[in-house]
Amino acid sequence: MSKKLPIYFSDDAWSFLQKIMGTDGAPSPTVNAVFEKIQKEHALGSKFDLAQVSIKSSIELPVALERFSAGPAFSTKDHIDKSIDLNDFLIFNPISTFIGRVDSESMLNVGFEVNDPFLVDKSITAQHRDIVLALIDEREVTLKRLMITAKMTKLEIKDLFGDEDYELPPLWLKAENPAYEHIIPKDSQSISIQGVVTFNLKQFYKRPSSK
Repeated sequence: MSKKLPIYFSDDAWSFLQKIMGTDGAPSPTVNAVFEKIQKEHALGSKFDLAQVSIKSSIELPVALERFSAGPAFSTKDHIDKSIDLNDFLIFNPISTFIGRVDSESMLNVGFEVNDPFLVDKSITAQHRDIVLALIDEREVTLKRLMITAKMTKLEIKDLFGDEDYELPPLWLKAENPAYEHIIPKDSQSISIQGVVTFNLKQFYKRPSSK
């Protein structure tokens, strides 16, 4: 059984509420937009376990002068050029950078495995072939490669779809795993780019530490 209780506001608080709610008590478009933004960001965060990056410390690592070959053994030089702070190296814009975890194998062929942590920057304007975090129809979140049809060659389209004249929308999302379908929006579907993935922070050393 519900019970209504009176709520009392100070004059200043009541004046502020009237400004944002309107005199008739209906939320203003601005307030609705704020609520929708919170709801959207909650959906993004819950699917990919997104969390905003918080820079609390500075750790500098030495940088070797030489590049290391993945083929024959490299020479052992003890020359160190300088040190870098990983915050500066990994994070272009702290305010707009978030860390998340991969939740499917749809991007497996470009190195994104389930539970890999990745960084996404919401301030970067996405371009053709960027790996992005996208919102489909304002509800489904996905990690895919952004494809802009106008920047594709006919040969690329033929290789992917078997027909160089295959009809595609202006932009679509490519899965990097043949077991998963590309996301090609229909007329009624929408794609909203939420950010560009800047780093895949894959962990290679996974043995438990000895005690």
